[in-house]
Amino acid sequence: MNTLFVQTSLHSVMGMVLAAVSPRQMTVISIALWISAFLCILNIILAVVYRSRSKREVFSYWAICVLELAIFVFALLLRVGVISQVPFHLPQGLPVDRLDIGAALAFGIGLFPAAFWHRVNLSDLPKRIGEDGKAMKSGKGTVSEAPGEWMN
Repeated sequence: MNTLFVQTSLHSVMGMVLAAVSPRQMTVISIALWISAFLCILNIILAVVYRSRSKREVFSYWAICVLELAIFVFALLLRVGVISQVPFHLPQGLPVDRLDIGAALAFGIGLFPAAFWHRVNLSDLPKRIGEDGKAMKSGKGTVSEAPGEWMN
């Protein structure tokens, strides 16, 4: 009898919490959930693939992986309804809400180490594209198996 009361109470509380979240917000929460899971896995893969590089680079992948995992857990708790609202208040009338900012931060934070360690100077980009085009036209253009060669 007591278990039935607890389950019924839990379902009614969960229904009230989820009713307060709009369908658009639930979509943003779901997107943030998928983004953070993907970027957590991506940073694990990068840490394993580039484990022979500098310790700072490998540490940055692991640190961001832990941060993305925390974002994933937070988004999951928000999606399930354990957390009823994001505890950060914004002024009224802004065109974005807290969930939009959170999803953008999850995306930016997760991609930062890969973008930082494998960046290409924009002024060198046209030159590199031209070199690649010449190599492909001459028939000498190949794709090697070494990821560092074609990623840098």
